[in-house]
Amino acid sequence: MKQTLIALLGEAAITAVSDLGDRHPHLRGYLPEAALIVTPPTPEQGAAVVACAHREGWRMLALGTGTKLNWLGGHPKVDLFLRTTAWQQVIDHAAADMTVTTQVGIRFQHLQHQLARAGQWIAADPLYQDTATLGGCLATQANGTLRHRYGSWRDQCLGVQFIRSDGQLVKAGGRVVKNVAGYDLMKLLVGSYGSLGILTEVTLRVYPLPDAVQRWQLHGDPAALATGLDTLLASSLTPVRFDLVLERSGQLLLDLEFHTLREVIASGTLGDRLADIATASQLSLHLQEPAGILLNPTPEQVILKVGLCPRDALKGLIYLHQEASRLHCECRATVAIAQGIGYAYLHGDAAALEQLIRSLRQWVQRGYVTLLAAPLSLKQQLDPWDYRGNALELMRTLKQQLDATGVFGAGAFVDGL
Repeated sequence: MKQTLIALLGEAAITAVSDLGDRHPHLRGYLPEAALIVTPPTPEQGAAVVACAHREGWRMLALGTGTKLNWLGGHPKVDLFLRTTAWQQVIDHAAADMTVTTQVGIRFQHLQHQLARAGQWIAADPLYQDTATLGGCLATQANGTLRHRYGSWRDQCLGVQFIRSDGQLVKAGGRVVKNVAGYDLMKLLVGSYGSLGILTEVTLRVYPLPDAVQRWQLHGDPAALATGLDTLLASSLTPVRFDLVLERSGQLLLDLEFHTLREVIASGTLGDRLADIATASQLSLHLQEPAGILLNPTPEQVILKVGLCPRDALKGLIYLHQEASRLHCECRATVAIAQGIGYAYLHGDAAALEQLIRSLRQWVQRGYVTLLAAPLSLKQQLDPWDYRGNALELMRTLKQQLDATGVFGAGAFVDGL
């Protein structure tokens, strides 16, 4: 295999997993020692590698910077990792049309800096913003809580180019906001963990940078927070981020961020309205610095993605804190109120963490608790995906249609897809 790849790409583009050493300790066990990592300089050369894998029966998986490789369902059974980090070209920033077309190997934060020069940004806040590639964010559907206002990656994606399992480069969608061209393959590829194809290029909608940003927090006991939450939901206030937060201390709070005009901030009306709600709900109101870039989780953390019925979010975080305290685990969590979707970050003994996750899954009857980042040993004890839907047969059919020979994914996605 190595000699074939050298003939395609040259020796400099090929690295053995065994040569990585201890540079990525959180990936220990996720990278098969015998596998190779190739970094094609162009998408066309990447397509040639996939075509070769299709002919030779190799199994492969796309890889960016590797920040979320330990989000896979288990030990990937792969011969080859195709790294996309050489594909960093911004192909077209149509500022007047509010779109950007770029290759997916660019780091998310680097792309944000380029867009900011034109007063624009991608309205998303995924984890690992300073290190993750755009392709990795899309492949894992890694959304933050800005989805409350701007939607998820699937909502912001207008068009894609990807490598099919037979090595063909294929396009879906387009480069304009009002686009209905072709099948909506974009929504299938986003969040598929590379199991259906390898993204090479994407067109996203962009937004003007906000004129002013203001962030507030409401603190109080659970009963007061529930009252304040109901009042805020019934009000005409439109926060772009509206989160229920469980802090490490066990304190619960509401975190609201507003993107508005400087004149609105200067008038003080926003703060006055929030103060009235806080007083009526017996909550304390605090002005905060804007959230900015989310802190990167540390490698030793266990990260859960949780989906709750929105009206159960407060009870769910209370239950999480109680169980974590009982099992002597440390936890913090953030849930977007409108969707009931968020992340929990856990520290603790492996056996206690396993018990905590099982207990939380049992409590969450309407929703899911997905085990994202975790040591491989923990994922071998639990089903990482906690999939409770009814679409498995449809997913298998799609996999058969788009990757009949099983070139992609290596059995590390939902139900081994």
